[in-house]
Amino acid sequence: MVNVGVKAQCRVCGLLAPADEFRLHYKFKQAVCARCYSGRTEQEKQKEELKKKKEEIARPPGWDEVDEYLTKTSQQRREEQQMQFSKIPGTDQVKCLCFHCKYSFKYDALRKLPVNCPYCNTEVPRLRDFNSL
Repeated sequence: MVNVGVKAQCRVCGLLAPADEFRLHYKFKQAVCARCYSGRTEQEKQKEELKKKKEEIARPPGWDEVDEYLTKTSQQRREEQQMQFSKIPGTDQVKCLCFHCKYSFKYDALRKLPVNCPYCNTEVPRLRDFNSL
């Protein structure tokens, strides 16, 4: 049978749960949802703390928020610049997949046309080495 009753927000985890599933917890000294009562919420928090500690250990000394920001932005730029080019056999053109909109179009590497993606108008990065394709 589906629970169609009143839902309440748990003060420990913040999730909504049916009000008739709430129980008084000895540790929190308040009524909590069935998930918090069974201890699943605490286990998930402990797992998250372990992941954070592992990440902190992997960083060199002197690592701060600025370094974290710089690594994230450089990774995003690398992903943006990676338009996927694949050579079309028998022609001087390559098949290009736009990183922004995922539109697939033909790109002439000799004349460097089109300059922008035909669908979303984002600039196509210059193909450095046409012969390697």
